[in-house]
Amino acid sequence: MAEYILAHDLGTSSHKCTAFDRHGRIAASASLTYPTHIGHGGEVEQHPSDWWHAVAVTTRKVLDKITPTSIAAISFSGHMMGGCPIGKDGTPLRASLIHADTRSTVLERYVFERVDKDLFYSATGNRIDSHYPLLKMLWLKENEPEIYRSTAYFLQAKDYLAYRMTGQLGVTDFSDASLTGIYNVNEAAWDEAILRELGLEPELLPEILPSASIIGPVSQAAAHETGLLAGTPVVLGGGDGACAAVGAGALEAGDGYINMGTTAWVSKAVRQPLLDEQQRVFTMCGQDADSYHALGTMQTAGAAYEWAVKVIGGGISYAQAEAEASRVPWGSEAIIFLPYLLGERSPIWNPHARGLFFGLDAGHTRGHLLRAVMEGIGYHLRSIADCLDPDRKVKAYQVIGGAARSQVMQHILSTVLETPIRMNEHTVEASSLGAAMMGGVAVGWFADYNEAKLHMLSPGVSCQPDKRGSGVMRKGYLLQQRLYEKLISEYDVLAELKQEWNKQLSQG
Repeated sequence: MAEYILAHDLGTSSHKCTAFDRHGRIAASASLTYPTHIGHGGEVEQHPSDWWHAVAVTTRKVLDKITPTSIAAISFSGHMMGGCPIGKDGTPLRASLIHADTRSTVLERYVFERVDKDLFYSATGNRIDSHYPLLKMLWLKENEPEIYRSTAYFLQAKDYLAYRMTGQLGVTDFSDASLTGIYNVNEAAWDEAILRELGLEPELLPEILPSASIIGPVSQAAAHETGLLAGTPVVLGGGDGACAAVGAGALEAGDGYINMGTTAWVSKAVRQPLLDEQQRVFTMCGQDADSYHALGTMQTAGAAYEWAVKVIGGGISYAQAEAEASRVPWGSEAIIFLPYLLGERSPIWNPHARGLFFGLDAGHTRGHLLRAVMEGIGYHLRSIADCLDPDRKVKAYQVIGGAARSQVMQHILSTVLETPIRMNEHTVEASSLGAAMMGGVAVGWFADYNEAKLHMLSPGVSCQPDKRGSGVMRKGYLLQQRLYEKLISEYDVLAELKQEWNKQLSQG
């Protein structure tokens, strides 16, 4: 009997394979890391063969605990905004430029000169930025023309895995398409005007399908490599952002959720694309062409706290860091932290912004600094939430991701946002769960996503804002915003100084 959906979740540093039953319970799970090559000038690459190896290995580990005949379908979630050129025979022509690759920054001006930035934003719901696959395609055409000419399709990570599982080449879903910089959110199609202005060929882009599309059966070749039963239905799935939204239960307009990982984002389901006049936030499609999520991303959330525990804590455990931070009063006794350790995206979009502690005095301890970092992260997430929900209509935010397990962070978030937050048992597996829910809809377990949510998502627990800390945190948030505004021009000066220092270092 087919009892499980096998969800594959390809993350930035590791892959997880999880078998879910129709009640959202996990029967088996396995994970495997893979290498990321980081080079000079913004080069960040992964090889698709490593992705597929991780899929095959983790699948076999899961099949040590359940039988191949018990699997109703396979579904995928994967990291987004990459650029993987695939040849006509389905072979990757080179390593994939993943989302963090910024070598195409030099081509932003080229795009600005040919496409009006406001028209671009109104068409795509996104900014012109080097992280987007549009710029990665241009970079390949400019720097590796032979590979570009040999390319049949530019695919996202989960689309390549779906191809390897089925042999079906050249499909993607609406969520991955919507964060390429080439998808028109108003027409639900590739924007041929943008392609034409930039000299890119539309035939290099895959067909766009809903996430709950069965794209084929497991092929004989894939069955041999993974141990799966040939003929098992394969569901396309979605980008990890869309899968996380489904796994967080953010299905109806006004539903909000926060992903707390190495990076973080705040998102709200909306009925139509949210086009912000200041372009502070952007729009992503969900599981189909008619579902939208407005969101803003924070560059270093969990990464900032990890840095603080390592550098300030001197190698103490996370449990000890949490204990010390928990003993510090709200507002960290007047320390404000600006968490811009690698620049910042939403809502300020400033690559030159950097971190800062403001207000240190001789009475502050390590615990004060650790808590200030956590509160600084919360303040910045509030600045994104205020862009997405200025009228404060979101009733509660579902919080997912590894950093959400911190009880101190939970209380900081709810109090800074002045909104309850919720966590369920799959806080860390939200993307995997979302992919499984897509699979369940595809094979008819559920009539729609709301029914899938009813069966597979537990209500979880709530964390309410602490009224004793709300006033202090509101003042701290406003002070953080004012500090950034006063430092904008100084960040430009700092960037120039860093260039001079780097030049001196390179010269010995």
